[in-house]
Amino acid sequence: MDRACTNCATPFTITSEDKAFYTSAGPVLNGKKYPLAEPTLCPACMQQRRIAWRNERFMYRRTCDSTGKSIVSMYPPDSPFIIYDQDVWWGDSWDPLSYGRDFDFSRPFFEQFRELQLEVPRLALLNKNSENCDYINHSADNKNCYLSATVFGCEDIYHSDWAVDHCKDLVDCSYVMEGSELCYELFYGWSSYKCFYSEFLKRCQDCWFCYDCVNCKNCFLSCNLRNKEYCYENEQLTKEAYEEKLQSILPLGYTASRTFRDEYLKMKEERAIHPATYRINVVDSTGDLLFRTENCRDCYDLIQSKDCAHCYSALDMQDSMDAYHVGWSELMYECHAIAKGYKCTACHFTYESKNALYCDFCHNSRDLFGCCGLNQKQHCILNKQYSKEEYEELAGKIVKHMQKSGEWSEFFPIEYSLFAFNQSRAMEFYAITEEEAKERGIRWSSYQPPDPEVEKVIPADKLPELISDIPDDVLNWAIRCEVTDVPFQIVPKELELYRLLGLPVPRRHPNQRYDDRVAMRTPWKLFERTCSKCGEGMQSTHQPSPADAGLRSAGSPDGKEKVYCEACYLGAVY
Repeated sequence: MDRACTNCATPFTITSEDKAFYTSAGPVLNGKKYPLAEPTLCPACMQQRRIAWRNERFMYRRTCDSTGKSIVSMYPPDSPFIIYDQDVWWGDSWDPLSYGRDFDFSRPFFEQFRELQLEVPRLALLNKNSENCDYINHSADNKNCYLSATVFGCEDIYHSDWAVDHCKDLVDCSYVMEGSELCYELFYGWSSYKCFYSEFLKRCQDCWFCYDCVNCKNCFLSCNLRNKEYCYENEQLTKEAYEEKLQSILPLGYTASRTFRDEYLKMKEERAIHPATYRINVVDSTGDLLFRTENCRDCYDLIQSKDCAHCYSALDMQDSMDAYHVGWSELMYECHAIAKGYKCTACHFTYESKNALYCDFCHNSRDLFGCCGLNQKQHCILNKQYSKEEYEELAGKIVKHMQKSGEWSEFFPIEYSLFAFNQSRAMEFYAITEEEAKERGIRWSSYQPPDPEVEKVIPADKLPELISDIPDDVLNWAIRCEVTDVPFQIVPKELELYRLLGLPVPRRHPNQRYDDRVAMRTPWKLFERTCSKCGEGMQSTHQPSPADAGLRSAGSPDGKEKVYCEACYLGAVY
């Protein structure tokens, strides 16, 4: 069944499978089934609403509202919420049930829940079981990490995001997994060692400015290689010739690094072959960046998942729809930042919980409705404790109330987000202007953190070209970003890694380096275009080339990159 999005008017389809899910995922209260309501927004607008509730990379210095201690938080000092340090929030000095209140059937649910959120203390950062990691967020089980996010089970990670599974000594990397080590500016890498300024490398070693390579060693400015060694610009060299070539290049100066980056981007446009979508061990699934998925529809950045639709950046999910950053969970709908959950609807920052409805930052709990900040609780509504019978009777009445108000099955409104839109990840994928935000009633922030307190601030172009000429005093300076003029600092371990790897000190702020990296990412959307080799129609996250539709390509300034269907791509690279 087709309908039009109430936000952007884009048509979207609700399938029979979707309708079956809305029934199966709905709660059972007092023996009565309450199916989820069919969505009023298209999947993209639903995702924009969810992702606007996530800030993972921006961290601010502020005070703990309990102790007055200076802390680091994902919430800036001008945030309207009460923020506690980790030790206080997880401690026994406060009781989240003390904020409980009765439900008022004369008012909308979201309005009442917002009032609860403004009163219940929030955790400054999401960071569990880590050592010497005061400046990381949405992470767990790490050691010695700094200014990074979505890092799990890693050590010595700096200015990076989505580093998981025993990675070590990474700087400025994104989506790097499976024990990768000593890498810099690597975007999508698996089990790789000493790889720099590269994308989509798997089991590679000592590679520079390479794209889409597997099982390769000692390669430079090359693309689409498999099981190769000593290649320069895709030309096979002898070991001696390759090493002689690199001796004339390394150690890399900063200007040379930018020149080679330009050559790398030119290589991606003119020489590289791009798969229509990136898929590994995928069965009956559509979307992009899918790994070991089965029967997943319109999904992106999905790992080891089954029977999902419209899910993004998720791991080990089953039977779920419209979710973002969810892991090890089942029967999720309209959820964000859930781990080890079961049958949750419209939940946010909720962990190891079951049968949760409209909950925010609740842990190790079950059978909750509209709760905030609870841990190891059951049968609570708006943070008030009930018996099982009382809970199910009242919860059913609230569902009916929300059905009448049009709130049932809708995620929390974007205007109630915990973060200003320009402080959230939504700006990366669904950017809007400040004027657009104001027109839609969405919060926008003009807050700017103070400059670091240092001996001096130097322009980036005053830095020496080579790492060997960088003095230890750089640790006492701030460097003014060559793009944004925002000052930033280098920390000791970071400088140690640059020296170890022979890399130049960066001249761009970490946020600008991140923006440069993700600018190469294709959108979470499938376009109709033709294969650059066989001419057959296909779907791809690379926008149509001028020959297809007169549109500009996302991956290339003029839409000339070569994008192949799966059969042609595999035939070309293997």
